[in-house]
Amino acid sequence: MRRFFLSLLSLFLSSSLLAQQPFETGVSLPGKKTKLAVVPEVFAVETGDYFRVAFTLDLKPKYHAYYKNGGASGFPPSITWKLPEGFTAGELQFPNPDLIKSKEGVVTYGYEGKVTFLAQIEAGEELKVGEEHSFEGKLSWLECDVQCEPRDEAFSFVVKIGEETEFIENEEQFFAEVGEKMPQDSSAWGGLASEVQNKIRVEIFQPEGFVVQPPVYFFSTDQQVDSQAEQEVEIKEGKVILTLARNLGNEGLAIAAGEVKDSLSGLLVFQNDLGEASVELEFPLAADAGASAGGGHLSAFVEATEEDRKAGLELYDVEARPEVVLLGGAKEKKVTFFSSLGLVFLGGLILNLMPCVFPVLGLKVMGFVSQAGEDESKIKVHGMVFGLGLLIAMWVLAAIIISLKLDWGQQLANPYFLATMIIFFFLMGLNLYGVFEVGTSMTGVGGELQAKKGYSGSFFSGVLTTLVATPCSGPFLGAAMAFALAQPPVKAFVIFTVFGLGIASPYILLSFFPALIKKLPRPGAWMESFKQIMSFFVFATAVFFMKGYLKLVGDSHFNIFLFALLLIGLGAYIYGRWGTPMIAKGKRLVTGYGLATVLVLSGLTWAYSTSKPPKPGLAWNEWYPGVMERSRPKKRIVWVDYTADW
Repeated sequence: MRRFFLSLLSLFLSSSLLAQQPFETGVSLPGKKTKLAVVPEVFAVETGDYFRVAFTLDLKPKYHAYYKNGGASGFPPSITWKLPEGFTAGELQFPNPDLIKSKEGVVTYGYEGKVTFLAQIEAGEELKVGEEHSFEGKLSWLECDVQCEPRDEAFSFVVKIGEETEFIENEEQFFAEVGEKMPQDSSAWGGLASEVQNKIRVEIFQPEGFVVQPPVYFFSTDQQVDSQAEQEVEIKEGKVILTLARNLGNEGLAIAAGEVKDSLSGLLVFQNDLGEASVELEFPLAADAGASAGGGHLSAFVEATEEDRKAGLELYDVEARPEVVLLGGAKEKKVTFFSSLGLVFLGGLILNLMPCVFPVLGLKVMGFVSQAGEDESKIKVHGMVFGLGLLIAMWVLAAIIISLKLDWGQQLANPYFLATMIIFFFLMGLNLYGVFEVGTSMTGVGGELQAKKGYSGSFFSGVLTTLVATPCSGPFLGAAMAFALAQPPVKAFVIFTVFGLGIASPYILLSFFPALIKKLPRPGAWMESFKQIMSFFVFATAVFFMKGYLKLVGDSHFNIFLFALLLIGLGAYIYGRWGTPMIAKGKRLVTGYGLATVLVLSGLTWAYSTSKPPKPGLAWNEWYPGVMERSRPKKRIVWVDYTADW
């Protein structure tokens, strides 16, 4: 009977506790308190390796903990470590949060039920195998329902130093499942954002072949986005467009206004074919960056300010030069002024065999062949004039490069210059093949250099050689040219001059030893075949330059450029077919000259309209000394696009 009355009393007390709404008073039901479990994934770790530790909160019913940004209120879990000497711990890693709405509609970012956080610990190289180390710490968190309770709990575990890292077999599946709930690698993602009238428009570019499915939500981590406002989401092919409200603060909910920054960071949570996934992103946030109230394209290039450059220079030693170590371990020998002269002269000699210069070499050799029966003194003068043209062009180019502080060959990174060179060689190839013939006044500059008897032909062929030689010099003249550009102007000019002499030396040598020319075959019908064969080498040079042009202007612009070349070629064909003196004057003027001119000019206009970069997907910023050093403390992922396809 006594046991029966005790059972009734227990039932009554339990009912009373439930009726008192314990979450309002902070009273917890027996057996329903939040529990913390701390589990390392290894029992032994190799020196220099790392391991993860899982912190699992099993929250009591109706209570929640908070994400990095709590939304309306709250602070996230944090760890205070007491690490053994030789170990370092990374920041606490948070899984994908949930949107938690109260009865009043207040939105918080957090977790209910069971949630696991991760921390990564790295073992130093100086640790000794066989040692056991005890790890201690305290996890602090805030759990809330109607009222909030700050909690903290101490923990400890032991890990030894082994010959290799040994995982706890029973925990491998657990850590694999926890890892799937963590943010994925975001290195292949990009984005940009602009703000107009407190509305932040974000374009996020996903990797090729990646599928983002709704629902999509952006959890702000820097508190610039209003957590209480609805988010507008638009999913297009290859990108996600979000319209977010700026966090201006909310006095009723005690939400402070977010600090206005030049970047936006947060967690993008979405669905894909495998379920829920997420990526942590950070990208530039520009005010009125080419956007309007009605929406518009966002600028993808941000000019660095003078303040940026000055701040960068304070962190960046512009005079520092990295020490170059060869694959064998030996240090690379420094280039001196006199050693650079030998390098550039040898490089100039070799350039005559490179694909950029070889067509010009063939054209000029044909010119020597056609003049083999002339006075030997004239042949010498032709060689000297050729060398003079080459040197003058080299001096002009060097003056521009040195005065503007450009890198060697940088003119080939200009899309307008590249387009001109491609069109020039394309027309030269058509001319050599016989599609059209130019007048004698143009032969010294165009494709008929071998038929020009005047000295202007030799002069302009030297100029042409300089223009096309610079992109080929990079592979073996980089160090010497970099050294030249670091020298005073006089020394730099001497180095460029020796380079030009190296290019011109084979031609001058032929002109001073005419016996070598006389041993060449006599002019004849074979020269027409040789001329047509040479046209394919000229076309090859145009194709060589096209690769760099494609990289500069993009696929869509390059495709248009090819059609523009086709139009120019059609105009050249019409000129060659109906622009000769044998055609009737009226037809020659209307078709051979008029129509051909219209087609060529239209093609040129169309071609040059493509000589600009396309609107890129990523938000590229201008590089300046120190930008990397300034970005690291902000924990930004920085992509450096440094190419030299030409």
